[in-house]
Amino acid sequence: MNKLVNYYSWFVLAIVLLIVTNVLGRYFFDLRFDFAVDVSWQLYGILIIMGCSHALATDSHIRTDVYWNKLSDKLKAKIDLVSYVVLFFPAIGILTYKSTLDTIRSVEVNETSSATMAQLVIWPLKIGITLGLILLLYQGILNVRKCIKRC
Repeated sequence: MNKLVNYYSWFVLAIVLLIVTNVLGRYFFDLRFDFAVDVSWQLYGILIIMGCSHALATDSHIRTDVYWNKLSDKLKAKIDLVSYVVLFFPAIGILTYKSTLDTIRSVEVNETSSATMAQLVIWPLKIGITLGLILLLYQGILNVRKCIKRC
């Protein structure tokens, strides 16, 4: 996962360069770079979904329970285990399934974006989202194994 995060960080640089190129082109040279708009939001979508699995791996996601720190480690593990089985896996499993079907359809029809005049293909974004969801499921499985060991 750490190697993936190193590659993942390059998405941020690519997004910044695309946005800066687009802004400089518009304001200083009166040029529009529609491809930069399309590619930047596609990379941003992939960045967000990949960030979810990284947050789950590093336990840096937000916990909203104010009593969480007062609970014992065993009880925390049991709550996490039940949460993964009852909430996480069904929801992310359905999302992954639907995303996979949509990605396959998108690749088959060579789906393009209608957001800009460039009309770039949109299926790389959908592949990235599906892979991100698969990584999220995989990280969930690893976290369940940790919960079982802690119980």
